[in-house]
Amino acid sequence: MAGLFFSIPLSSKLIPAAHSGYGFPPLGSADGAARVGTVVLALATTYFAFFSRAPLPNRTGKRIPAAIVFAFICLCVYIGLFLRFVRTIDIPSKNISVQVSVGYERTEFAKINFNADTDWELLRDRGTGEEEIWRLWTARSLLTSRLSLYTTYSLFIFSLVAAFSWGVLYQENERRP
Repeated sequence: MAGLFFSIPLSSKLIPAAHSGYGFPPLGSADGAARVGTVVLALATTYFAFFSRAPLPNRTGKRIPAAIVFAFICLCVYIGLFLRFVRTIDIPSKNISVQVSVGYERTEFAKINFNADTDWELLRDRGTGEEEIWRLWTARSLLTSRLSLYTTYSLFIFSLVAAFSWGVLYQENERRP
């Protein structure tokens, strides 16, 4: 199960576009590096789980519920951030949908030229390319929103990897006489 959770960032590329919201958050040009980094860190989480139990093996069983509760909290925060910062734009001519992450503060250019437009209208008018997104939202707001999405998503995955790893260790300790 731990292996399943650490593979989600890579396997989400295989998810159909209509269901891409169930996979990795859209991070623009950092998407590829973030996916690889997440998989590597999720693998490292299994080692963390293994070595963190060494001094106190009898507490491993207590860590599992804590990790699951933490994963749930991270998932709830991620869903809230996803609803706030991720926009899905339908492209009828290609019969696809594109998901992009946006910021919380528009640039002066966007405020002057598109003040009354919604995020969706802005993206339909200007396009969903990275260059346009950086032209429409401030760098600080884009970095904050994307790092928030990535952090909560990663903590959710890492918590589940740790919980399942600790579960395996707990069961192994229980089997030993």
